[in-house]
Amino acid sequence: MTSADSARSLVSLIFPAFNEVENAPAMLDFYREIVATYPDHAFEMIVVDDGSTDGTGDHLLQLAYAGEPLRVISLSRNFGSHAAISAGFAHAAGDAAITLSADRQEPLSAIGQFLDEWAAGADLVWGLRAVRVQQQAVQGRFSRLFSVVFHRTSDVPTYPAEGPSQLLATRAVMDAVNAMPEANRNVLAMAAWVGFDQRRVYYDQLPRPHGVSKWTFRRKLKLVLDSLVEFSRTPVKWFTWTGVTLFGIGVVALIAALVLALTGLGGPAGITAICGTVLLVGGIHLVALGMLSEYVWRIADDARRRPIYVVKQVLRPTASGRSTATK
Repeated sequence: MTSADSARSLVSLIFPAFNEVENAPAMLDFYREIVATYPDHAFEMIVVDDGSTDGTGDHLLQLAYAGEPLRVISLSRNFGSHAAISAGFAHAAGDAAITLSADRQEPLSAIGQFLDEWAAGADLVWGLRAVRVQQQAVQGRFSRLFSVVFHRTSDVPTYPAEGPSQLLATRAVMDAVNAMPEANRNVLAMAAWVGFDQRRVYYDQLPRPHGVSKWTFRRKLKLVLDSLVEFSRTPVKWFTWTGVTLFGIGVVALIAALVLALTGLGGPAGITAICGTVLLVGGIHLVALGMLSEYVWRIADDARRRPIYVVKQVLRPTASGRSTATK
């Protein structure tokens, strides 16, 4: 780093990537465009190769210039995007870090918005999508509903109800998140929980140039469970109030059954109602038990103290295309 670079603040650009070889050139071009557009800051590019099997990391290194401030953090297998972001935070050398999508869906202007809010004193800047690219209708509604419910019921009311897409985190926020041991994590909610000065910027999401999103419905569902279990006791409270409600219904039903028996008006319809009630209550009990099991499982998972991710190697570009670096 030159003396001119040392006088500027360093921003780490973190790209979690899983099988994004087609988008590797666009990622690198975007990084270079950012460097050219915002010369008042120094930038480093950190790509967390989250167990890709298509050579994403190698292709990036082949395209990069020798000595370019790029590091490819290669994980030993696919751990998920939130573990990959955590790895990016842990390896970031910047005074602040901005998370970006490997499929190049953030406009260049969003970087300027992030940097402006940081310069104005923000510690955490949420990147929110004013316009989203087309999603499957059911999954899109599910994502928006989760963000609203989580915002209202969790212990982190600063989590944006619109659903965050990316963020800028200062060194203080990154250090706080790096110190958190949760194995099953929503790293965005963890950053929100930290506090500090949190602000928002809005931008129009760009269409994905290649391939399809690896953010499947199954991964989204796991994130919902991780988020609710880690940051909210509301699901347990829901079942508590459901139990109170059913208790009241049961009392009324018993009184009604007694009246019918005394008046001789009971019959097969009453038996059917009783059977349906038993099945309903039994189903609710099983769902409640399953939810409690999710809490217990995550407690056990955290108690094992397994690492959130495993780094296979850290690579930097050289004239020959790649070299292994240690950190």
